[in-house]
Amino acid sequence: MPIGDPVNRYIYDLFKYDTHVSFEFFPPKTNQGRKQIYQSIAKLKDMNPDFFSVTYGAGGTTAETSLEIATALTNLAQVTCVAHITCVGMNRSEVKSLLELLEFHGITNVLALRGDPPQGQTEFVKPDDGFAYASELVSFIRDNSNMGILVAGYPEGHKDNPDKEDDFKHLLEKINAGANGIITQLFFDNRYLLDFSNRLKGAGVDIPVIAGIFPISNGKQIQRITELSGATIPDDLLAAIEKYGDSPTEMELIGTDYAVKQVTELLEAGITHFHFYTMNRHDQTRKILYQLKHYFPRLNFV
Repeated sequence: MPIGDPVNRYIYDLFKYDTHVSFEFFPPKTNQGRKQIYQSIAKLKDMNPDFFSVTYGAGGTTAETSLEIATALTNLAQVTCVAHITCVGMNRSEVKSLLELLEFHGITNVLALRGDPPQGQTEFVKPDDGFAYASELVSFIRDNSNMGILVAGYPEGHKDNPDKEDDFKHLLEKINAGANGIITQLFFDNRYLLDFSNRLKGAGVDIPVIAGIFPISNGKQIQRITELSGATIPDDLLAAIEKYGDSPTEMELIGTDYAVKQVTELLEAGITHFHFYTMNRHDQTRKILYQLKHYFPRLNFV
């Protein structure tokens, strides 16, 4: 019998609402980082989001911390949690054991990813008796558990795949393998997300697309983020970053205003599901959503 009560926590039950807000965290490496993430969870939990997600580092203490946070979210905070799970460094037996462990702790949803190569490796290497593609992982999860399954989508294409048609084909394979929804990588130019959404509709895909929103607060950080993700920065935003990148106060104001504008434009274009990459912070994300609260009546700002 799993710890906690998983009833009505499956991700596909949450998409019945007209609008959707969720938050992402990553496992901290220090005690100070642990303190910060739990403070942020407490603040954002009170807003009544649809779910939290926790990224996963294959192997070592990062993976252990991921499970610790996901378990705390599920059983102490009593909120829906989506645990990330990747193909990196795990064979089929180990993946099955991880699924059983998640279910034991009452975690009933996962985000299935191929995952990035471990530090020090330049290319992904399929583990022996493991998975080469996220679609294979999705199929395995679907066959071996009752998990709700989300997958990643890349509005501008995956940076490691120069063939955008092939990249889209892989996404369709993940969807056909049993995904319940798509979380997109961060993006700053809404045209890419709208084109991506329209293309999915044209392909007959009817599962929800959750737009990944990254609140900018640091000039150097956003440079690193875009290098890793390949996301395009529009000229007006780039000019602001170049001018105010050394001022944390100005950058947070610019990032907050930009995210409000970005989400507003998407809402007006018919996109209603949003996933915020919080960087384990709560204040900026809360400020953004407070300005948008009339669009999200289920959020709580007491």
